[in-house]
Amino acid sequence: MSGDFELRPIAEDELDAAIALERRCYAPEAAATPEGFRHRFLRFGDFFWSAWSGGELVGIANGIRTSQSSCGDEMKGEQADDARGVNFCVLTVAVNPEYRRRGIGTLLLRRLVRQCEASGIRGMILMCEKHLIPFYEAERFERHGVSSSTHGGIEWHEMSRRLHTMEHLT
Repeated sequence: MSGDFELRPIAEDELDAAIALERRCYAPEAAATPEGFRHRFLRFGDFFWSAWSGGELVGIANGIRTSQSSCGDEMKGEQADDARGVNFCVLTVAVNPEYRRRGIGTLLLRRLVRQCEASGIRGMILMCEKHLIPFYEAERFERHGVSSSTHGGIEWHEMSRRLHTMEHLT
C-alpha cells in the first residue's frame, strides 16, 4: 500500500496545496482557514503529514496537541492547543477524491498515531461525520456519541483512542 505513495511531513511552501486539498474535501463552512493551517504547521509541524503521488499532493492529516478531552468548536481556532497537552485532536484527514479507497487515509492516520505515541501523547480525540465512523472504528477509535459542535452546520460524532505509551517503563 505505502509503496505507491510518499508520506512525509508537509513543508511550509506546500501549505497552499494543502489548503486547496482541504477545500476540495470539506464543505466550505467546515474547511480550515489558511490561518488555521499555518497555525497548525507552525505549532505542530511534526504532526502535519502529507501523502504524495507523482509529485501531486493527494492526502493530508493534521491536528493539535491539547489538554482538552474532547474536540469542540474551540479546537478550530488557536485557543485550545497546548504544546504539552496529553491528547491530540485530529482536525483533518483528507484525501483527494480521485485517490480515495486506496488506503491513503489509513496510512496517514496510522502515521499520526505513531507520531503521537512517540511523542508521549496518551490519547487521540476527533469529531467526524457519521459516514466516517466505521473508518475510525477500524483504527480502534471508540465512538462517544453526537458532539455538541455545530461547526459548518454538520452533525459531528466524537471519537477517541487511547494510545500505548512507555510510561510504565519510566
